[in-house]
Amino acid sequence: MRASETPAINRPSSGVVAELPRRQFFEVSYGDVPLSQMKFVSFQTKRVNSFERLFTWLKLLTSLLLNVLTDIILGRDSMQRRALRLRSVFEREGGSFVKLGIHLSIRVDFLPWIFCNELSRMTDRMKPFPVTEAISIIERSTGKPLSATFSQFDPEPIHSSSVVNTYQAILRSGIKVVVKVRRPGIGEQFMADLQAFDWLLSFAEFLTIFRPGFTREIRREFRNLLIEELDFVQEARRQDAFRRAAAKTGKEFFSAPHIYLDLSSEEVVVYEFADGMWLWELLAGIEAGNETVLAQAREMNIDPQKVAKRLLWVNNWSWEENLFFHADPYPTNILIGRNSTVYLINFNSTGTLSSSKRQAIRQNLYYAAKRDPQNMARSSLVLMEPLPPIDIIELTQELESYNWQMIYALEAAPESLSWQERTSVIQWIGMMHLARKNGIVMDIQVLRMLRATLVVETIAMHLHPKINFVQQYWKFDRFRAEQARRRVTNSIRDQLEGKTNEHLVIRVDRVLHTIEDLILRARHMLTLPSMNFSSLMSKWSFGFYILFRYLGHLLGITALAVISGYAVFYFNGQEMPSLPDLLKLIVTNLVYLLSLLVLTFINARTVLFRMDDKEIPQ
Repeated sequence: MRASETPAINRPSSGVVAELPRRQFFEVSYGDVPLSQMKFVSFQTKRVNSFERLFTWLKLLTSLLLNVLTDIILGRDSMQRRALRLRSVFEREGGSFVKLGIHLSIRVDFLPWIFCNELSRMTDRMKPFPVTEAISIIERSTGKPLSATFSQFDPEPIHSSSVVNTYQAILRSGIKVVVKVRRPGIGEQFMADLQAFDWLLSFAEFLTIFRPGFTREIRREFRNLLIEELDFVQEARRQDAFRRAAAKTGKEFFSAPHIYLDLSSEEVVVYEFADGMWLWELLAGIEAGNETVLAQAREMNIDPQKVAKRLLWVNNWSWEENLFFHADPYPTNILIGRNSTVYLINFNSTGTLSSSKRQAIRQNLYYAAKRDPQNMARSSLVLMEPLPPIDIIELTQELESYNWQMIYALEAAPESLSWQERTSVIQWIGMMHLARKNGIVMDIQVLRMLRATLVVETIAMHLHPKINFVQQYWKFDRFRAEQARRRVTNSIRDQLEGKTNEHLVIRVDRVLHTIEDLILRARHMLTLPSMNFSSLMSKWSFGFYILFRYLGHLLGITALAVISGYAVFYFNGQEMPSLPDLLKLIVTNLVYLLSLLVLTFINARTVLFRMDDKEIPQ
């Protein structure tokens, strides 16, 4: 090979190396694309607004105390009258006060039953805000003029509450819908009220009006409740999820109106107008014997007894099978369509139960059917967890006594009892009474479920006085058994047809590895409820801890007084006294003595709260 020749491998062959067509890509700036994330409803409020709302709270409390004092002086004071006055002041102030009243109506473990029963009757009604503001919010939410979304929009709201104005309208497609618009500025006001409410209860705990730490969970729950009321995105998603889950059951007698998610936002919810009769109309017509209402129900083929059975079925399905249950199944949130179809609306308040809580309620109903009040009581203990240091045997016996009353009522002739005695109210109110007696703070989800259950049972008893809620649950349970049978049958059929499931072997392996552990732990978990270990500190240890804390506070107050005293002498140009002389002046000062008295009272009350607890035997 000559030096001037190029190797053959470096010489491209003619027609082999050539440009090929290639796809053109669009230029995209990845830095402009935000990461996907969940969006939580939040509102900002100024501290000055919180102080303004604090004065509103103080004015309300002062008014309530003066009215109660007047009743005591006039000799007409009673628990029922106090409950009525509390409800009246909450309704007069409106807004978050109504929401607080509704929330407290659940907390039978916090307030006496008379107060909770009265607060549960509160109505949330408020003067509507201008329709021009509602239209502006809708147009901002949809990004289009009102006429581009609706062919007709009724400017007169069909309902107005502290949170929303509700309108009826017709879409461009001709479909009639309901439009809910959030009240402007209500989120900021709620946040200011929450801050004021938090300050008041924290101060009440500091003064040991309540046990330290007792209201912490209630304050957190109230905050979550208000946020839930304002979160229209989640409300729309829950209603849509409920509707789809109801369709999957194959039962056509219940549903929820179709949600237009593309028209809904943080401030607006749009859903299909469901034609029918409000449940409260049907109840009022039955109670008053109104022939006009009853004739309309017959024309729509609405059977009150069938409605009662379906309401109980839907409630059982919601907490047992569905992802969540409707926490406010009041007659104003239920519409009865043709052929006794049940429609649930307003999913701004929902709840969910853990698997252990669901199992406990299931077992409670099972033992109620078996007339076994003792095991009913043991199931109820799971609903009350975590428990403070108390006598479990004594608590079980007290729960058992209430369960006997309910069993006797279920066995009696329906016409010999009031409608209240035909529900589970005896059992659950008894449990709430014992929770308040023993200082047990109940899980808010359990309380929501119990309230929803009692509301549904009460409605069912008015519609069908002879209905038995335990029997209705076991009719629903047969549906669950049929669903399980179908799943097993379908799985076996798939295996026989060669449609193997790759995950089946893994699932079986997991079951085999965990079954031994479940057998060893099941008896312990079912018979021994969980404890609140933060309250298991020895009483003597707790007493010494409070004593040292008291001495620390006393030294701090005294040191502050000494510094203030020397500062006064210095700025007045007086001769500085010695420390013993200054201490003599301090201990005779009225402000110092009052501070010392308050400090002693608060710490003594804290110790007494702990001394009332029962020690758990070691």
